[in-house]
Amino acid sequence: MGIRKMTHHLDCEITSILNDILNRAYLSPEMMHLIQSSLNAEVKNGEQFKWAHLTILGCECVSGVNEVLLPGAVAMELAALAADIFDDIQDQDNDNLPWRQIPTANALNLAICLSMLSYRSLSMLSDNTDNRLYKEVSQMLSHMWITASDGQFQEVLLDNSEQVILDQYFKLVEKKSGSLTSCACKLGAILGGASEELVIQLGSFGNYLGIMGQIRNDLNDFLSLEKKRDFVNHKKTLPYVYLLNVLKGNSAEQFNKLTQLQANGLQGFGKEEQDYLKQLAMDEGVTLYCRVMYEMFREKAMEIIQTMLISEKHKEKLIKLVEENNLATGI
Repeated sequence: MGIRKMTHHLDCEITSILNDILNRAYLSPEMMHLIQSSLNAEVKNGEQFKWAHLTILGCECVSGVNEVLLPGAVAMELAALAADIFDDIQDQDNDNLPWRQIPTANALNLAICLSMLSYRSLSMLSDNTDNRLYKEVSQMLSHMWITASDGQFQEVLLDNSEQVILDQYFKLVEKKSGSLTSCACKLGAILGGASEELVIQLGSFGNYLGIMGQIRNDLNDFLSLEKKRDFVNHKKTLPYVYLLNVLKGNSAEQFNKLTQLQANGLQGFGKEEQDYLKQLAMDEGVTLYCRVMYEMFREKAMEIIQTMLISEKHKEKLIKLVEENNLATGI
């Protein structure tokens, strides 16, 4: 079966499992519609079942695609969507998405429902696999939620801090973003019957992939000052934290004044202020620094791929995944 046919086949199987889970949940028509709209929003972004496919890739690296284990991939898809919703609510970001166009209370209930449905999907594994496997992947998903939730909590604390060091930023990103991609890769590896060493390796690979994605998003959002609210909301993104730590004297004072414009939102942060911040970022090497850090984690991901005892074909798939997330494509 060709790659496109295989992908289409898997997408059909994933859709079937999703529909089965939703139909068995006896949800209200309104909640059902909102869940479908949220899932479709991912499709519109060209990322249909991105998290399920990442989980499947982890499994494929070990033993090939076993359709009996697909509920585990669906569980990861639902959990990741719930995590995205929690994140957007906290950041007050991505206003065009379905969960940002409803009252916050409803969006929170949507995210909670999706997170519980992810465990409902995992429970389907217990019908077709031994209890040990079900217990292990359930613990893996729970650990991800605990770690990511703590990361979200720490993010709020850092956003309210006047001074944040770079080490704090990277520890936070590892918890918040790295834990999600790491979980998908490890969950797939466990479902595929990987050795403990390979599970750890794929988890580390996923962690680096998640950090790379966060650096890319931070830089792209920072360069889109006209649209994004990260700066005026004191979001401690990598460019922001970098400038906090390198600016001295008058430049530091001017930067601090810019950060005080939050009360007026984007309206108070006009073109003159945006141009000044962009020039300041250029003069202080923000883009270069982000690229260097991105490259460092990219190299770590590539090195780990080479140490894995998997086929060259699957190494190439992991390498392609890293290359598709190239920082340069987003700028």
